[in-house]
Amino acid sequence: MEAEIPLTEDTFRALARSSPWRFSALHFTWRTRDEGDVECWLRRPGWLRVRDADGDRVEKGEAPVFDPEPVLRADGLVESRSRAYTHDIDDPMWNNYLFVSMLDPEELSADVALSDLRSQERAGRETWWARAVPGDEYEPRCGCCPLLWSWVSDRYEYGDGDPGWQPSPGTVYPEAYDVALDVATGVVVQLTPVGGSRPDLGFETTIHVAELSVVSV
Repeated sequence: MEAEIPLTEDTFRALARSSPWRFSALHFTWRTRDEGDVECWLRRPGWLRVRDADGDRVEKGEAPVFDPEPVLRADGLVESRSRAYTHDIDDPMWNNYLFVSMLDPEELSADVALSDLRSQERAGRETWWARAVPGDEYEPRCGCCPLLWSWVSDRYEYGDGDPGWQPSPGTVYPEAYDVALDVATGVVVQLTPVGGSRPDLGFETTIHVAELSVVSV
């Protein structure tokens, strides 16, 4: 059995990097304000079944490329890896890359300020929470659908990185996000914006069954 890992900023970031190596299959429900409940069955590598309001459909992705292999810590979490946007280890996408980043939230591990760390059960599963604020160098998996929608993500997506770029009038970004990671899998199970003009950004993920594949050192 994997030893209990203490929650710190360092271990939260490491967990956010670790999902591709922590489970092989997942049955879960993803709930968003726009789409409602979507039931999903994911099997790695490259297979996803989705049941939404229109019925079932199957998505298949390319075989993932684990190159280079991650550097693991003594506690089994990932110390370092290639950034998610630089190589192809993505799970199949449903609708947009927010879904992919929910399953592999590597973008939360760098250039994101974390505070209010806490560990508590959610739906009977150990869960780590943090309040997250994207920094000036925050780089999402996809700029048009980041986990942490912000001036920084929009500047890179729509302003070509220009420091003087300004958003459309009336745009109000969240001041922070409350983020919860399922400890066993590293998946984002809750994301809630704090303030801002887009409450639709939040989502919840309920994990029903997970087949774990914890990598040992």
